[in-house]
Amino acid sequence: MFDDNKFLKGTSGELFLNNTFLAEINKVNIKMTGQFEDFAPVGDYCTHHVYVGYDGSGTLEGVRINSSIDAEVMADYQKGTTPDIKISSILTDPNTGKTEQYMITGVQFTEVTPVDWEAKKLVTRSMPFTFTEIQTLSTID
Repeated sequence: MFDDNKFLKGTSGELFLNNTFLAEINKVNIKMTGQFEDFAPVGDYCTHHVYVGYDGSGTLEGVRINSSIDAEVMADYQKGTTPDIKISSILTDPNTGKTEQYMITGVQFTEVTPVDWEAKKLVTRSMPFTFTEIQTLSTID
């Protein structure tokens, strides 16, 4: 039988962009994708997949409550500069108080959509990004 209190729920998550809490975010996805090169040695009928690195990417989604993030990213794009951005994700199990926390650095937002709205609808945003490093700060066992 399942214990409903054992399931992690995104509602108890928090997201920080450069140490600023982003209450407007309601969905976050951070992932690492392994890069592999195929290798087929003579005399072996199997193709081997050799790990050669990884890509880090993700998306922040939520409602828009201001334009500051969009304005900063657009200004950086136009100046040709690279801002120093980090994202910290914390998910707490409210039943145990334990948390899992990850921090990514080298974040680059890859798309900016400053105008996207519709009458009688909340204005939302989707902010895809790449990153260069991820650290596990705590885990839930």
